[in-house]
Amino acid sequence: MARCLVVVASSRYALYMASLDLLRLWKLHQIDEKVIEIRKRAASLDAGGAEQAKLDLLMKQDADEGAKARALSSELLDEELAQKSIDDKIAKIEKDLFGGKIVNAREVENYQREILALHRQRDSHDPRLLELYELVPPAKAILEKLTKEIDGLKKVIADKRKAALIVKAELEKAYGELGKARPESAKLVLPQLLSRYESIRKNHQTAMTEIVKGRQCGSCGMSLPERTLALLQEDKTITCEACHRILYYSEGVV
Repeated sequence: MARCLVVVASSRYALYMASLDLLRLWKLHQIDEKVIEIRKRAASLDAGGAEQAKLDLLMKQDADEGAKARALSSELLDEELAQKSIDDKIAKIEKDLFGGKIVNAREVENYQREILALHRQRDSHDPRLLELYELVPPAKAILEKLTKEIDGLKKVIADKRKAALIVKAELEKAYGELGKARPESAKLVLPQLLSRYESIRKNHQTAMTEIVKGRQCGSCGMSLPERTLALLQEDKTITCEACHRILYYSEGVV
């Protein structure tokens, strides 16, 4: 495997460039890293899940409190209509009674008894009406608050889902492009090196890592021993003793 090793003034240090084979493997690794990142981003897309959970709770609350408010409002309307119907009957009878149409004493007495009965019927609705006049306003206020919160959450969810769909489409496009690029990149890697890389990738999410700070594994942070650095300069394919990933050192002072 070809490599570039440039010796500088002191024989203790060298500027090291990875071999062409490792460079090709590194490019394949970078594709795999981007695929992993795309999957992570896709999995973490915010489509309004938290808001949907809140909405579900509010919808349940609306089913209870809202149903109660609507039932009270409906009952109040029924009571008011019933009372209005009685008032209309009383008004009609009084109009007939005092309009000169009825002159027979017996008929007058019957009409007067009917008016009294209607007044008693009307009065029987008063207690519940008064109670409903107290119950309906706070129940309506709760319903209005719930409706406002529900409408607000629905809008947030719709907006987040719309934005998530846009990002999802972008990620799918990038994923497709990487899917096409990976086989071509893999063809350039030595079969035995590719086989080792894929074997490590089965057990770890990533199979390769870059050396950082001159001598540390970029994946687990372990400080690499001198013998490992020396083997890297000899173009050996070396894995980290701690995380078992293939080490890649592009350039720097060793």
